[in-house]
Amino acid sequence: MTLIQHFALVVLNLAGELWTGLFNRSPDFYDKHSVTKSKAGYAVFVTLAALAAVGIAFWLSGKIY
Repeated sequence: MTLIQHFALVVLNLAGELWTGLFNRSPDFYDKHSVTKSKAGYAVFVTLAALAAVGIAFWLSGKIY
């Protein structure tokens, strides 16, 4: 459950940064919330979070424009 909460937090913050550009989180914020037990798990977490954030940003821009 904690991993899901951290994933959602990271995705929402990344989408907010991509969408508005008004706030910038430090890399330490993302490192703290993307803790996994293996390097492969970390890579999957980061990749899925990035894809989800970019997808949300494109979806929002498609809805508005």
